[in-house]
Amino acid sequence: MPTIRGNIFTRYFMTLSVFLVLMVVAMACSSAPTPIVFTTDRDGNLEIYATDISGEIVTNLTNSPTNEFSPVLSPDRRSVAFRSGTPENNSIEVISLKSGDRKQITQRTGNHGDQRWSPTSDRLVYLVENGSAPSIFIADSDGANALPLTTIRGDEVGGWSSDGKAVTFAVRDGPSRGIYVRNPDGVNEFQLTDQLDYSPVWAPGSRKIAFLSKRDGTPDIYVIDTETGDLQRITESEAEEYDVSWSPRGDRLLFVSDQDGSPEIYTISANGKGLQRLTHNTVKDVQPVWSPDGAKIAFVSHLDGDAEIFVMDANGENQTRLTNNDAQDTQPAW
Repeated sequence: MPTIRGNIFTRYFMTLSVFLVLMVVAMACSSAPTPIVFTTDRDGNLEIYATDISGEIVTNLTNSPTNEFSPVLSPDRRSVAFRSGTPENNSIEVISLKSGDRKQITQRTGNHGDQRWSPTSDRLVYLVENGSAPSIFIADSDGANALPLTTIRGDEVGGWSSDGKAVTFAVRDGPSRGIYVRNPDGVNEFQLTDQLDYSPVWAPGSRKIAFLSKRDGTPDIYVIDTETGDLQRITESEAEEYDVSWSPRGDRLLFVSDQDGSPEIYTISANGKGLQRLTHNTVKDVQPVWSPDGAKIAFVSHLDGDAEIFVMDANGENQTRLTNNDAQDTQPAW
């Protein structure tokens, strides 16, 4: 006779299998958007969930007693890299959206994070903190061939260039502070800035990097050309800007700012013109992410006192709630 525990696991894997089949079918259609993955505590601990853009197909991808959080979708939209464990001691794992198979990528103790996929989805660069100065490693997507990316301290990983030939990272403090680029397969490492600069993000198909800087007081967005060193200040406000990302076309920047009294979501062109406010209310709207085609934006709003996932058009119109519960639904990735 099947056990209760066996029945529970059987139902879980059947549910996951149905979800994955539906997602694979949807992704096979060129007009269908890819799934949105996010972190939620609706089951009593942190889990990675996935949903379609309607919010109707929702499933728990990880479903374990361990906390799992900070999901990052691979560029080919076939796998999710996430953190598993506590905020102080965790590992990076990868789960396949097709099969549900998962693998632990990092074996070291300590805090891991800032995992970023290579453009070809076959490697990951990530941050490690284990009591000493934070360091940056690079490994194959199955965890093999893990090596330090750089010999200097690294406080943040900013991601890869579109051609996969360079990784950008930031050093926040000390004599080495600034934004860097590093060849993951060679020896070349260049320091682009030497100020209070952080959170670098590479523009798609471009040699430009956007980053945040406190060089003029409050955090503002800057863009630097990695070849010429030309620097442009994009925002100039007394408020704090954060959660910066490039549109898939590389023509606009998405970010959060407190400039109108509460954290709201904005976009601005890559030349610093055409500022547009997308959300308008008195609660926090944060963690915005672009859809792969740039037509939509998913974000987190605290509209009803807890964090929920919403989707809107890239111009802020047609806002739709995807989750509606008493849990904290955060960290959407698309």
